[in-house]
Amino acid sequence: MPTDIDLAIDSTALFAERLGANGIRREEVLALAPRLDGLHARLGAKSPDMAPAFFTLPFATDSEAVAAHGRRLSRRFARTCVFGIGGSSLGGEMLVRLLGRGAHPVRFYDNIDPTTLEELDGSGWRDTLLLVVSKSGNTAETLSQLLTVLPQLERELGPDRLREQIVVITEDASGALHELARELRLEILPHPAVGGSYSALSVVGLLPAAIAGADIAALLQGARTMAERCRERDMARNPAFFNGAAQFLHAQRGRRLCVQMVYADRLRPVSRWYRQLWAESLGKRDAQGRAHGLTPIEAHGVTDQHSQLQLYLDGPDDKQFTFLVDPSLRARGARVPERFRALAAIAPLVGHTTGELFLAEFDATRETLTRHGRPNRTVSLAPANPAAIGELIMLLEMETVVMAELLGVDPFDQPAVEEGKVLAREYLKK
Repeated sequence: MPTDIDLAIDSTALFAERLGANGIRREEVLALAPRLDGLHARLGAKSPDMAPAFFTLPFATDSEAVAAHGRRLSRRFARTCVFGIGGSSLGGEMLVRLLGRGAHPVRFYDNIDPTTLEELDGSGWRDTLLLVVSKSGNTAETLSQLLTVLPQLERELGPDRLREQIVVITEDASGALHELARELRLEILPHPAVGGSYSALSVVGLLPAAIAGADIAALLQGARTMAERCRERDMARNPAFFNGAAQFLHAQRGRRLCVQMVYADRLRPVSRWYRQLWAESLGKRDAQGRAHGLTPIEAHGVTDQHSQLQLYLDGPDDKQFTFLVDPSLRARGARVPERFRALAAIAPLVGHTTGELFLAEFDATRETLTRHGRPNRTVSLAPANPAAIGELIMLLEMETVVMAELLGVDPFDQPAVEEGKVLAREYLKK
């Protein structure tokens, strides 16, 4: 793997050298390269229209313009509320939680549970920016969120202030959100022609992150660095192609449950975002009508060692694991005082920080899984490093597209969920 990136990928425990009979061979991974030639050609094409839209975002986005807009909004308002569902929310929330500096609170409302939305009743809106995101402009949940608070906003702010305090991100000029925004004369920012699951590095994710003080330039630079690595012709030096193909081979052996186990509380939002990316992109039927899909599972170390690890070790061999870990935590935390050494159960902890215990448990969990023949890999990074986060996002997006290419499905549509949307509207009529 290349060394000029800010995250480290250790995939040795996917392979027979570490895993024995349950592992795959590197030659098997490299043998898949011809099946990815078409994707590789699209990534390297001179015309940006040939590459997947998300892949070009870090190269096409004006980071300073986004950052400047975020700074202006942050200075004008004390807080921000974001209305959006799924990909319209998860990427932005991930970036804010990881890279926001905390001076400007950004709260995401990604559901329509009325008990949660009741928090907004009587809210002081005069110092609050409302950011409303819907790619199609017809997302029922997001429209419902906006329309139910709009009367309160109109009463409290009046039409002139209202125009200043609501920003809309939407793609379709014929969508209801676009029409409503024009009627109210709100600021409208164009949603790029990219699916919500892949929109984290677009204005959808970048504007909330910029409002929260994230370093947008460094974030996009990291994404560009990983994108260039994904253009590498040598598959062994291409992190996304190599790891995506390795995961595909394990899936072919029946390991279709993909556990992402996070050892850093700050990295937890990555799992929520990744869960949608992986599930929505891969749960499809191919051209022959065959159903495909790999199920993403969230796990949080060390908490879920006590709720899931028994299953992972002694249960069926139908899972593969990705650890996300922050190695710097080893030096963090208070030390257990020397005066408790006399207590036998406490003695091993004396002199060690909670960070040392935290990562010792990670090391032990990873090694135990490996000894039980469970395929796993580790991605190590600093959650507060914007370049590393940009690299991680591009890596996981590209791995998803590689997996889709090998499965023979389109990672960018979601035909099955439309049925549920139609039925929900029908139920409202009853």
